[in-house]
Amino acid sequence: MNMTKKFALSTLTVAMISFAPVTTTSVFAAEEEKIEKIMVTGSRIGRAELESSSPITVVTKVQLDNLGVTDVSAALRRLPAITGATSNNQSSAGAVNIQTATLRGIEATNTLVLLNGRRMVGSNEDGLVDLSSIPFEAVSQIEVLKDGASAIYGSDAIAGVVNIITYQNYEGFEVNARYGVSSEGDAQEREVGLLMGFSTDKGSLMVAASTSNNSGWEEKDRYMTQDTDQSYLGGGDTSSGTTPFARLSGFGLDPSETWTVLDANNPSAVTPFDYDTMGYNYRAAQSGANDNQTTSVFVSGDYELTDDMLFFTELSFHDGFVQGNQAPPGTDTGWYGDNVDTPNAFKRYPDADGNNFGVGANQKYNPFGIAGNVSRRFSEYGSRIYKTDNTVQRYTLGLKGAIFDEYDWEVSYSSQSAELVQRGGAQPSIMQIERALSDECETAADPSCVALNVFGPEGSITTEMLDFINTTAPVTTNKNDLMFIQAHISGPIVSLPAGDLMFSSGVEYREDQLSLEVDQAQRTATFDVSWGGSSTPVISPVREISEFYLELAVPVLDNLDIELAARYSDYSDIDESTTNPKVGVIYQPLDMLKLRGSYSTGFRAPTMAQMYQGRTSSINTNLYDPCNPGNEANFSSSKPECVALGLDPAFSQNAIQSNDIIGGGNPDLKPEEAENTTLGLVIEPIDNLSLTLDYFAIEQTNVVFASSRYVIDQNLAGNPTYAGDVIRSNNGTGYIQTIYSPANNIASRNLSGYDLNANYRFETDIGDWSINFDGTYLSEFEVQDTSDSAFRDITGTYDPAFGSLPEYKANIQIDWTMGNYRATWDANYNSEIFAGEATEEFEADIMSSTVFHNMQVGYFVDAIGVDLHAGIQNVFDKEPPFLRANGTSTDDNLYSFRGRFFYFGLKKSF
Repeated sequence: MNMTKKFALSTLTVAMISFAPVTTTSVFAAEEEKIEKIMVTGSRIGRAELESSSPITVVTKVQLDNLGVTDVSAALRRLPAITGATSNNQSSAGAVNIQTATLRGIEATNTLVLLNGRRMVGSNEDGLVDLSSIPFEAVSQIEVLKDGASAIYGSDAIAGVVNIITYQNYEGFEVNARYGVSSEGDAQEREVGLLMGFSTDKGSLMVAASTSNNSGWEEKDRYMTQDTDQSYLGGGDTSSGTTPFARLSGFGLDPSETWTVLDANNPSAVTPFDYDTMGYNYRAAQSGANDNQTTSVFVSGDYELTDDMLFFTELSFHDGFVQGNQAPPGTDTGWYGDNVDTPNAFKRYPDADGNNFGVGANQKYNPFGIAGNVSRRFSEYGSRIYKTDNTVQRYTLGLKGAIFDEYDWEVSYSSQSAELVQRGGAQPSIMQIERALSDECETAADPSCVALNVFGPEGSITTEMLDFINTTAPVTTNKNDLMFIQAHISGPIVSLPAGDLMFSSGVEYREDQLSLEVDQAQRTATFDVSWGGSSTPVISPVREISEFYLELAVPVLDNLDIELAARYSDYSDIDESTTNPKVGVIYQPLDMLKLRGSYSTGFRAPTMAQMYQGRTSSINTNLYDPCNPGNEANFSSSKPECVALGLDPAFSQNAIQSNDIIGGGNPDLKPEEAENTTLGLVIEPIDNLSLTLDYFAIEQTNVVFASSRYVIDQNLAGNPTYAGDVIRSNNGTGYIQTIYSPANNIASRNLSGYDLNANYRFETDIGDWSINFDGTYLSEFEVQDTSDSAFRDITGTYDPAFGSLPEYKANIQIDWTMGNYRATWDANYNSEIFAGEATEEFEADIMSSTVFHNMQVGYFVDAIGVDLHAGIQNVFDKEPPFLRANGTSTDDNLYSFRGRFFYFGLKKSF
């Protein structure tokens, strides 16, 4: 029996978007014919030819090595089809802990990530696969199906599928090492990996292992992120009003000003608080990119039990660690006194005018003898250190074989689990702060209390005071479990004049469960933690999914094939089953030309957190208030709807630079639905030249979405449905403090565009050359936030929910080889991004178009059998374009502040 698996593909074929192989699963052919069948991503039918009705991008490990790419996330981010809010390890402020992919710009929950064609367990509460958990040493190629695939793979494949393919039947032993550092002397990357395998006439075994230890950088060490006052970049001042200098109100002081104390030895000598000069530069204490460490092991093997049956298994283990820092915590007793999440906080001392104060008149350090409120950042803590541990374990085993030498079958079982533990930085407790600011603290009424001296500049708070108000650092533990059993069979049904009518049919049973555990400090917004959001525990029911699918490949004519597929899915916790069909066509009117097209429907089941989580709150720093668009002090709006609110200019500015968004789960959510259409052509006018052009369109409805901006607009417009959903300070006459913005099936999207690929290989006297161009034109990205609102086209803009959506994205890669020498140059282009109209104070907020260049050279040393390479990423040390809208100076899901980066590495095979 011929158990050989086919890997040898021409460089041109591998680079093409349309006709690339996805995985080389054993398909048992007749011995005498020796036909090798290959399974194409988006299909479970083995084919003798590399063809698909859907556009597929294939990136090989060789291409990635030549680009200096060493992880799956970085490999995907350079593809033009990946855009929007893609989380990565170069995002700022310590918050990002997993790496994701957002195909076509819609949320990562709409992109299905597979490993060798099988599902992977998610790591966070939304069930997103952490791309850093995929062992890169084992990766042979990455394949991106840029079409809906619910008919083949089920839920989550609305935008498409990312399929990571590992080596099969690998023989040998390989060790590689890499070191890199930025031109600033930070952002070091240290990576070591090995790949080993052997095979016999009965089976094979492969082991891949890698470890990395990568450093981030501090925001203060980059020109564009060193200061919250962005006036030197053309922006505004986003400094925080919660500073190491106490900001006082009440205490019998003039209410037209807020006050501070500059001399700790003379706390009654107050001076007006000047936000322009005293605002806190929190960027001096925050990470620009996180430190991260990974250790991954991947083992695969197979053994031929009989001539017609093969046992196979995959085992993988991943241990990841991420650490970043944010600014020290603080408190504002006036802000909490009006906050809906802490309704009883800092209200002990009301006055005759209806004001609530949090500092007692007789508090030990109160020099005024009158109650008041204080805003104070506890910089004595130092930066808050956020740490995340992520462990993932996967066990997969199965049998596959052939019946009658024509019908391939496979049965597999997989058990997977992931645990993501997030630990927040040092945090003070509101309850303890209340005690420490009370009249009773350090008196006979509360002798164990330690009074807090907030009347003074940095240094006035002692270690003993911090120890008293401190609480355990918040901990959130996310556990995901996935088990599935799947079986399928494929082969010919009947012989037609143009070829065999092929089928594939299968069943799948899956169990998903989420367990989200949070400590008391995280359960109510800032109740025990003085700065941050809240989360509630989730123990979801076991979600049982039963699915059945059928796929047909119909050769109508010698040059015309039709693909038909449908999948039925039933979810135990959603009162709705769904059936999703797909139709595809491949037509070749000329030897040099192929036409293709597909239509399919898709769905995405709501995540278990979206359905079962209780009330949550999050701190929002992307402020939006039509009654004070610039968040200016003493601002008075002339808009009739704002005037009708009776807003007080004295309370118009949100000096804290944040508000609270209330959300939570909704058990009545339904699946999101989509319709996908693709049309394309493939032209090969001459040898070694291929051109592909594909049109794509996605119409998505019943989208689970929450829009705080929409809630604010509706509240301001007087919509009674949203009457109580926006809470303003000062009894409704000040800045926005809280927005109720729950998720529901309320949104829709319409997006479309074109993908273009060109690949050309040629030989010269001075070496062999390969040129590959890949580009995407996003012609439309219409978003409807709710069913009763108008569509808005956000193509070419920055949107808080979707990130940056360039109209044009492209990259070009040129490879040269000659003997033992090689070189690669590539360039990545993003068109300009519009983020806001011009105002009296600022020019229009536009991120300019950019081109970033990278290069690598390599040499194989025959004498010692070692491959050496060195490269530079961001060759010209180009700064990202400036973005004012989100306060981080750019969109760091699209760009990085790392700067020029040097790396070198070696690879030794034995």
